[in-house]
Amino acid sequence: MKFGHSFKEALQGETYPQHWVDKAIPYGQLKKLLGKVREELSRNGYDPDTLHRLLADHNAEYRLRLENSHILRPKLVVRPSASTICLRSDAAPKLITAGEPSTPANAPTKAYSELSPSLSSVPQEHTTPSPKTLAQAQDAGWVDIPLDSDAKFFNILQTDVVELDSLQTQERQSMNDGIHLLGDEIARLARPRKGVIQFAKSDLYRWREIFELYLAAQIFFSTAETATGPRDSEKARKQLVWFQDEVSKRQLLQKFKLKASAEAYTRFLELNATLLKNYKFQELNRTAVTKIIKKFDKQTSLGIKAEFPKAMSSAPFIAGSIAKDICSQLACEVLSRVPQIVDYTCTICYSICWLPVRLDCDHMFCIRCMIKMQNRNKELCPLCRAKTVLSATEAHIDWKLMSYMEKWFPKETKEKQRYNELERRRELLGEAYVDTNDGPCIVM
Repeated sequence: MKFGHSFKEALQGETYPQHWVDKAIPYGQLKKLLGKVREELSRNGYDPDTLHRLLADHNAEYRLRLENSHILRPKLVVRPSASTICLRSDAAPKLITAGEPSTPANAPTKAYSELSPSLSSVPQEHTTPSPKTLAQAQDAGWVDIPLDSDAKFFNILQTDVVELDSLQTQERQSMNDGIHLLGDEIARLARPRKGVIQFAKSDLYRWREIFELYLAAQIFFSTAETATGPRDSEKARKQLVWFQDEVSKRQLLQKFKLKASAEAYTRFLELNATLLKNYKFQELNRTAVTKIIKKFDKQTSLGIKAEFPKAMSSAPFIAGSIAKDICSQLACEVLSRVPQIVDYTCTICYSICWLPVRLDCDHMFCIRCMIKMQNRNKELCPLCRAKTVLSATEAHIDWKLMSYMEKWFPKETKEKQRYNELERRRELLGEAYVDTNDGPCIVM
């Protein structure tokens, strides 16, 4: 199936808002204009083979420049020393020297029918450049070949890219507003509360598990070695479905203690669905731009594949990704509201870093691991190899961080305290130690 047909079907098949569809790349219109560009080049004697040869020999250049008005202006120029160029009588080239601006494509010019390598074949009835001008043109000047169709082509393409930029900016702002409100709501629902009764009114651990799954899904971006970077929209859709299925399998929605948490989760899913739709729409239109530029090069040999993205580098639609921006905002304002245990794990024992000892090298480990290292007379930091372990004392305990962990990880800190006490008793009593949790005393 040709891309133009599949592009049209994709726009109609998805549930995109109509104002999105109206601003999509007009691929069919651009394709028709491209045919006119090729016809106009051929009438002037520039078939694809000729242009390919001239460009390869550096006897021609096709330039895309943004003017002060930020309008993209294409321009085809050739060296006067190039091979004979046949032009139609109403599209005469203009001699320009290095640094001299060219005449716009629709500016009136004096016509002549043929230009030879030496310029000596210019009909005498037309204005003949002075010998000095001719010498400058032959040394460093260019002949500006005025074209109309390519200017129209890039005008339409640039206009639509700018409109897509505007649409993307509006959608980004709308999602950012939603993210901010959702972040505040989840922070309220997952806020730790002291006391058994108060803690029962918090959904901290349910939200933590949901966000652990969400981070593991890596919906829009992958950190795997085999596929690092942004995912395509189809893969992102599959990862989002996987995330929803895992939440459902674990019955996390049924475990919510607060009704508002279920409503917030629904909004969280809707936000991701909206982001996915924006991402797919952006991906679809980017593909359309890539395809039409590739077709332009194939049919004209003008080689703008590398130049067009540079000329439009200021356009977020070309240079940026809405998924990257929104995911970053989502991480800052929503996911970070519920701290994850992985960010507070001791890198030696891989359990929560309780009590946290911050060494002079600024690396942090749990107190039990530090005591063990000191007992074994190990002085090097496990991460940076600095000699900071033996100098650690009670003054190196991060009491502020300890309070933070106790607040946000009450279950984990209590479990680590019990484990530390168990290890301390085993160290003191050795083989004589009997775990009271193994069962009641048989003597009594």
